[in-house]
Amino acid sequence: MRGLFKLLLLLALIAGPIVALSQFPRPRPVLAARQGPTIADVKSWGYQLQRVVPSTLPASLDMMVVDYSRNGTEGRAWTPDEVEAMRRRADGSRRIVLAYMSVGEAESYRFYWWPHWVSMPPSWMGPENPQWPGNFPVRFWHPSWSRSIVDPVPSTLERLVETRFSWRKPYLDRIIEAGFDGVYLDRVDVYEQWLKERPAASDDMVTFVSTISRYAKSRRPGFLIVPQNAEELLNVKRYREVIDAIAKEDMFYGLGGNGVKNAEAEVTSTRGLLDRLRADQRPAFVVEYLDDAAKRAEAQRRATSMGYVVNFTARGLNKAPQPIQPLPADEQLLQSKRPVP
Repeated sequence: MRGLFKLLLLLALIAGPIVALSQFPRPRPVLAARQGPTIADVKSWGYQLQRVVPSTLPASLDMMVVDYSRNGTEGRAWTPDEVEAMRRRADGSRRIVLAYMSVGEAESYRFYWWPHWVSMPPSWMGPENPQWPGNFPVRFWHPSWSRSIVDPVPSTLERLVETRFSWRKPYLDRIIEAGFDGVYLDRVDVYEQWLKERPAASDDMVTFVSTISRYAKSRRPGFLIVPQNAEELLNVKRYREVIDAIAKEDMFYGLGGNGVKNAEAEVTSTRGLLDRLRADQRPAFVVEYLDDAAKRAEAQRRATSMGYVVNFTARGLNKAPQPIQPLPADEQLLQSKRPVP
């Protein structure tokens, strides 16, 4: 019995330091600062998540938003060389390439997904989004979800586990290490559906985006953070301070259905929020899902007059971007004389 006690004591003495060491913080290496154009200089952009063919991207695009993977899965993720190829234009200049990342919904085709979640969902996952099958809103403040997106202070043990199980590496680090210029954050607005359950959900989202931004910029200086929608958060100064631009879907059309013109009061309200960020010298981008040429022309004129950079695409985000045709010379002159809010 005494011998067993001594053995257990010895094991405890050995295990103690090992456990302590495994919990010791081991930050990921800092990468070279982002180089290339500033996001404030973007005059045209594209948004395509499926069927992207880098060689066919229009040379005129100053910025492109793509998925971090050809089909969303880990096995088809873009490599650093492929991301660099998307950044290069025929004339040798560079464009900004952002990686789409949903922070408010879990997607069933991503690296972090477990099949049993469909029948046995984790506590942080909500019911499936009926408009987008395979997408599930999440309680984004929950540590288990937030760690899949960003883990600012990984431990030695966590880093070791990542080398053995690749699915443990956070989403944001995958994007940073692939060489993207930044992230295009979707479903930031998911906080709205949790407000009854969690009244502080809007503050939680501001904190979540702030954590993403500070970590990404500390690991790769100059990394860009561009959230989509949730423009009401622009009323919060600390939110505006950690993002580099804002993108807005359906600014002029679409809230009442595809191609349906938005109420003017809605447009005015949204403009007031977007202009809060523009007052901080950061740009606003608009994406409209329109096929009608006349509606496109009107949306382009209005976006340009407000100082926003518009992009037209299919709602399925599966069609190659088309260059925006410039406004007639007389309209360009008119827009250039409009004061910036």
